[in-house]
Amino acid sequence: MQRKHLARLSTVVGIGLGVAAVAFVVRFLARDWDEVSNSLADARPGWVLAAFVVAAVAMTAIAVPWRTVLRVLGGELPLSEVIARYYVGEIGKYLPGGLWPVVGRGELAARGGVPRTAAYGSVALSLALLYLAAMFVVLVSVPFMIAAGGSLRYLWVLVVLPMGLAILHHSVLERVRATASRLTGREINLVIPAWRDSLTILVSYIPSWLFVGTATWLVSRGLGADAGWVDIAPAAVQSWVVGFVLIPVPGGVGVREAAFLAAASSSLEPGVAAAVALVARVLFVLVDAGGFILASAWLTHRRGDTRPEPAPATAEPTATTPSSSVSGTPGGCNISGLVTME
Repeated sequence: MQRKHLARLSTVVGIGLGVAAVAFVVRFLARDWDEVSNSLADARPGWVLAAFVVAAVAMTAIAVPWRTVLRVLGGELPLSEVIARYYVGEIGKYLPGGLWPVVGRGELAARGGVPRTAAYGSVALSLALLYLAAMFVVLVSVPFMIAAGGSLRYLWVLVVLPMGLAILHHSVLERVRATASRLTGREINLVIPAWRDSLTILVSYIPSWLFVGTATWLVSRGLGADAGWVDIAPAAVQSWVVGFVLIPVPGGVGVREAAFLAAASSSLEPGVAAAVALVARVLFVLVDAGGFILASAWLTHRRGDTRPEPAPATAEPTATTPSSSVSGTPGGCNISGLVTME
């Protein structure tokens, strides 16, 4: 009974977060309405609808590699549940601070039977790899941005790329784990993935960013802009990175739009660029909200199944040497008995 109440409460909270996110966007839209109204008046629905579909593909493509991260850290969930729990937990990104997506998705994975250290660690690692992949896409796009005369104002975020790649090395992570265990006075049983495994997962996130950029480019076409893909897509990806790095802002609202306007200033008129940023924001919020509602309904429907409780802490994998392959279960990890639903 208590679990049902908690499930209902989490659903209500999630819907509230989605509504709050939409409210942020509406407020931003109202502030700049005079500037963007002309662009919105002539919008072509077909292009915008295509952008919405690609945005949904992009967000789902972000969810899929999380399953590999879970496996590397000693957890296991079916792909359908990984995607569903991603959409339900990720709604927390619209709260101030970068902690809430980790708490949301991590707790949902733990309720699905994944050991807690693997559950929470997988979310932190997946977010790091996701945005490092975005930075790599932006880095490759820099020559095109320079050639187009775009603003380089926000390229400072790329300084995080080499630091992030270095921190992900298994020897560095092992020292971090050992230090954390010493400071907390308790052993932190978490598998440390091999660096090559982390880099392989990083590469698997790149298609999702190409979809994110394509969705934004489709929005620009829907609003009458003739800018090329290389003029819009890299600017969109860069804006997401800036919004993520500045974590106190809920979902990067406002920051992401400002970064996009700066990066796309040479390809789009200010009014069109503002309209593109805002319409793209609305589409991605709608995808998040729609995914949350559908995933919540699907998970609720599956709660009728009889499932064992999540594996106790003693069943968690002990710290091991780096795993040798992302395609299999890390050596020394016992994941038998892991379940897929609370």
